[in-house]
Amino acid sequence: MTLKRRGNDDHLRFGIMWPNTMTQNITSRAVADANPDVLDIANHIPAARAAEAVGFDYLFLADTYAANPPANIAAGHGEPRLYAPIWAAALLAATEHIGVVSTLHMRYLPPVVIARLGANLDVLSGGRWGWNAVPGAKADEHSLFGLEEETDTDRRYRMAREAIRAIKAFWSAGIGERVEFDGEFFKLSGVLAGPRPLQRPFPPIFNPGVSPAAMDLIVAEADYGFTAIVDDLDEVAATARALSERAAAAGRDPREVEVAGSIAVVLGDTEEAAQRKYRELLDSVDIGAAEGFASFFLRSSSTYQRLFEGMPKEEQVRRIGAGAGSSVLVGTPEQVAERFSRIREATGVRQFLTLPFHWSPEEFTAMGTVFEGLARRGDWVHPSERGWSW
Repeated sequence: MTLKRRGNDDHLRFGIMWPNTMTQNITSRAVADANPDVLDIANHIPAARAAEAVGFDYLFLADTYAANPPANIAAGHGEPRLYAPIWAAALLAATEHIGVVSTLHMRYLPPVVIARLGANLDVLSGGRWGWNAVPGAKADEHSLFGLEEETDTDRRYRMAREAIRAIKAFWSAGIGERVEFDGEFFKLSGVLAGPRPLQRPFPPIFNPGVSPAAMDLIVAEADYGFTAIVDDLDEVAATARALSERAAAAGRDPREVEVAGSIAVVLGDTEEAAQRKYRELLDSVDIGAAEGFASFFLRSSSTYQRLFEGMPKEEQVRRIGAGAGSSVLVGTPEQVAERFSRIREATGVRQFLTLPFHWSPEEFTAMGTVFEGLARRGDWVHPSERGWSW
């Protein structure tokens, strides 16, 4: 197994938003029914190995505790949902080099539990685990845990930063060494049983957001902030630039603090074939299931309001229902490779988190033709050629 290290080269990296439900990235019953049984580990293992072989860098397991609304459940969107730390262990055991990032919520799990889970996952994998550090802000999740809703964003992020510091204290302590942590929210004392993570100083930490409060957390305690790659590349470039500037102001090398952009890909042998496939996906979107997501995005994001201004409502809903508003690159492998290169040039983003609609070993292997196009441009090399670095 490979102990993954941080890479400082300029080559593009690609992750997969790993399928944790029948259909995660599109509200479509037709797609849900066409996808493999998400509860059968025998479907995940060959898919993960195919992703590793073709050149993906990591598999990303998002997670939430609360079920989606009834319309989404009926569409096979978000229910049932795999529990990230459990299935991360299975994926890590089935692979040798690829990273696996699992979501663990700081609002719901004590720092000592996250520290112990993370250390064991990292050792199990030989040093390939990453943590998606989610503060936890959903009202329906709070009620499941019997917690009061935390509406104060500043307080929530202070708590999250402190939780990460406490977890790092446990990870940094030697075997048998006592930890004394006295913070605003956590007062912890004791000796945590080993092991400790293999990756030093710590496994990579992602944060799902790039709001000002999230950026402060990322530059202080994390390594990656992920957000949608949208069609307005100026908006993406501004986000990447703001994160780099905050990192520099905090005394960190901006190359160590990156934006990871979510984006979807639809490939075809010809541009016309790819466009037909994408149109079929849009036509399959369950409007009732997608409307709630579209309403949320259009209400809360001025970027999305600008992007979809003037578009008929049903088209807005279908676009957001297929990829949650992230850009969808549609075309031949060569055309898609060219667009990835253009996005990188325009925004500075080198980390891409792909959002599969259909998933299978064959679907992941097909991205190899895009990687080949990027390699010809000098923008990508197979992870094996750079030591499988993050």
